[in-house]
Amino acid sequence: MTKYIYYICVVVLLFISCSIQPNRTYFTINPEDRKIVLPVQINDSLAVRLAFDSGAKMGALVLDSAFCANYPAILNKDSLNKLTYSGSAWAEFLVLASHYKINTDIKISGRYILYDKFRVFDWKGHFLTSDSEGLFNIPQNDTIHVWELNFENNYMKIHLGKNFRLPDDCFVTPMVKEKKHSCPFNIKLPIKVRCNNGDTITLEHTYTVDTGMAHDIVLTHKDDEYDFFNNRKDAVWTSDLSHYHRYCMVNATLFDKMDMDSLRIYTFDYPNNVQCDYLVGLNFLKRFNVFFDMKRKVIGLQPIKNFKRIVNPIHQRFHFSYGFTRQGKMMVTGVGDYESNRFKIAGLKEGDEIVNINGRPCKDFTWLEHRALEVEADTIVYDVLRDGDPLKIVVVIDKNEIQGD
Repeated sequence: MTKYIYYICVVVLLFISCSIQPNRTYFTINPEDRKIVLPVQINDSLAVRLAFDSGAKMGALVLDSAFCANYPAILNKDSLNKLTYSGSAWAEFLVLASHYKINTDIKISGRYILYDKFRVFDWKGHFLTSDSEGLFNIPQNDTIHVWELNFENNYMKIHLGKNFRLPDDCFVTPMVKEKKHSCPFNIKLPIKVRCNNGDTITLEHTYTVDTGMAHDIVLTHKDDEYDFFNNRKDAVWTSDLSHYHRYCMVNATLFDKMDMDSLRIYTFDYPNNVQCDYLVGLNFLKRFNVFFDMKRKVIGLQPIKNFKRIVNPIHQRFHFSYGFTRQGKMMVTGVGDYESNRFKIAGLKEGDEIVNINGRPCKDFTWLEHRALEVEADTIVYDVLRDGDPLKIVVVIDKNEIQGD
């Protein structure tokens, strides 16, 4: 009996020891924010949650200004280097940022990673998030580590590259240098795309690997491939800030070996600060465990079986965009050109001046209040001026319209 108990205890201890995985830092992804957020320690003492963004400038460390105000020991006024405007490349505006040249450690995955500078700005206000206090990415001088993003079990692990071997089932592709973009995480991906109607196209470009971007594949360069997707009748128009983007759902084959269904190819019409023409983001990467091998300058993509798309449930379909003139006039700047757009069906056109919304002056509505009307009201009545002539545009809201992106 004693021997039996002994063996049971050994098995239990072995199970526990195998279950406890050292040096793993588990991350979360909030659907409304869609960023990889991890708990880290700053200077071995201060706990903070930061987003990991491989698309940011190499060696970037950003901290929220309110967070730094609560912990002023982080800052050293003598180390203030310069003031510039900063923020997200996808945002419509940038904010003033302070640049500090000071050595800062963050502890993650049981390792200490050194940054020699960081930026401070209103991170939470700029990104409208409460999940993180800033961002980090891989330091520019890191030549010894392999950074693993394990989407199978949602953790990050930093390996020493000297004796590390990428899994045998990885697709391995070199990091390609791009003159116009400081981010080193650029890789070539041959992707054969098959649309629902049978049309095919091959995308073979250098893509920036951007974990801070939620989308699968984004095209920003207006060429034949861009038009191929942008002009498709089955494209879904989705709101993006006060603008929009389109996506096409396709099937694809990667490296002539891996079949990928429900892949989304996005096209963006409006100008932004993104320095690259082709990107792969979070909903592409989540199909793999991703290895950034800084020693060998390659990226490994290990296919996994449990892919689940991160969908933002509050993203709405795009109906129309508007802006305000210097005189305070609310002008329609674009209308979604797709068959089911009720606002287009009702007759709203680019160039219309909106005077009243449901009998109230348009200036009485915040952007969020107006967006809420587009899904919650039964009808919206717009009083508009078109070439100086007054019109009433009555929009019947389709409450069964599928939202989310």
